[in-house]
Amino acid sequence: MKKLNYFNWRFFLIMIFLIASVTAIFIRVIYLQIDKENFLKNWGQNQHIAYREVPSIRGTIYDRNNIPLAISLTHYDLYALRNFSKDDYVKLQNIINIDTSFEKIAAKNKKILIQKSLSPDVINLIKNSSLHHYEIEIRFSRHYPLADQIAPLVGFSGKDNYGLEGIEKSYNSLLSGQDGREKYYKNRKGDIISKAISTKIQEPGHDLHLTIDSNIQFFTYKKLAEAIEETKAKSGTAIVLDNTSGEILAMASYPSYNPNNPNRKPQKNGALLDKYEPGSVLKPIAMAKALDMELINIDDPFDTSPGYISLNNYSISDYKNHGVLKAYEIITYSSQVGASKVALMLGADNIISTYKKFGFSKPINVNFPSATFGQINNRENMSDIEIANLGFGYGLDASPFQIASAFSVFANEGVYKEFTLIMNDEYKYEERVISKETANKILFSLKDVVENGSGRKAKVPGFNIGGKTGTSHKSEKGGGYAKSIYTASFAGIAPLDSKDLTIFVSIYQPGLNAYTGGDIAAPLFSEIASDTLNYLGYFESE
Repeated sequence: MKKLNYFNWRFFLIMIFLIASVTAIFIRVIYLQIDKENFLKNWGQNQHIAYREVPSIRGTIYDRNNIPLAISLTHYDLYALRNFSKDDYVKLQNIINIDTSFEKIAAKNKKILIQKSLSPDVINLIKNSSLHHYEIEIRFSRHYPLADQIAPLVGFSGKDNYGLEGIEKSYNSLLSGQDGREKYYKNRKGDIISKAISTKIQEPGHDLHLTIDSNIQFFTYKKLAEAIEETKAKSGTAIVLDNTSGEILAMASYPSYNPNNPNRKPQKNGALLDKYEPGSVLKPIAMAKALDMELINIDDPFDTSPGYISLNNYSISDYKNHGVLKAYEIITYSSQVGASKVALMLGADNIISTYKKFGFSKPINVNFPSATFGQINNRENMSDIEIANLGFGYGLDASPFQIASAFSVFANEGVYKEFTLIMNDEYKYEERVISKETANKILFSLKDVVENGSGRKAKVPGFNIGGKTGTSHKSEKGGGYAKSIYTASFAGIAPLDSKDLTIFVSIYQPGLNAYTGGDIAAPLFSEIASDTLNYLGYFESE
């Protein structure tokens, strides 16, 4: 009897265990089924969800007078969605001309473009109709009202709303804003089949105001283009600076391109990207340092006879024997011999440090892609010929913008300023590099250049003008200089009464017999200065 009870108890325990196990398995199966169902449901939904980035509207680039230089145009494109019916098609035909047949639209069974750039009237007609299964999508494109006049400076942006060249590129993060995001349903093929079911609103980009005056930019570019075509030159630049405010009023480069043309061939901004040995246009800087150190006086005599000087088995010569020149006349008649003697008096350290204080071999204040700033020959134990070369603008290279900025020191009474391209730029570096007295002495010399010297063709009727010509050979990579390739330049200050403007022009590789700064660049300076002064309302000097 006891044995039987033992087996009954054992059987009872086994049955309880089996029931518990079956119950646990049953619960687990149910859980897995529910969990799997939720997983599959979520997986299926994810497989049928699509996202589309919605570009933000790009900020506008303005000139100093709020004239747009780069704007974003808004376009409205019409799309047919899945289940676009024959009835929808017929209703839409009564509003617009549809190039695609209904059969082709229906066969796609997805979102498909019907027409681009709808007019406001058409949009209203569509929205007020009983049309279903359609979507009007916003698209932006960039437009440049001044086109080739300013393209090398402003640049352009691509279809993805990203700046690719120029100011558009360097200030892209400011202009581009934040893209939005739209959520759609898609079919098994990945095609969008619905209107947006949720939207993250985009944030528009910020506007940018340049210091450029579009009117000055217009005739600066126009005169530059005409001069290059007339002289059969390869390229050129022209820059107009406001000495008082430290702002860039115009920056033109030629050849240019039309940024509105999708097949455009970008041309570089020569004012910021070119670099070359400036030549004689820098003679006033070495002279200024010698005056400032009181090594010479402005009227001191310099014997330039017999028209050349020999240094280290090299000869530096003038185009003629000027004989005895006063110090300022070295600038007036652009004497290489006289400038060499001044440089040798200064020595390498003094002349190199002076060029650096005038902004050479230093990064510029303008935020522009790949802007160059050149370099200066400063090796140890420089020879006399190397020091002499520095005196008349060889042995260093610089951009046209750097040359213009350096020249403004004389207008700003001996103070070097970093010029800006952005309105209300808070950072403006200034440093006195020569005395006010020295700056005025150089201005006297520059006036004599225009009145009696190499820059006579830079005269502007009715105004006192000062400036300096420059003619430099193109350096070869292997050393030496190309015999027949020149850069003609002129840097000037107008008018001398107020010293408000610095204007610099350079023409690279003129194709005519005339190639000097006095013959090629000075007349261009005169035309740009005349138009600028008249536009700004300056009165003729008494």
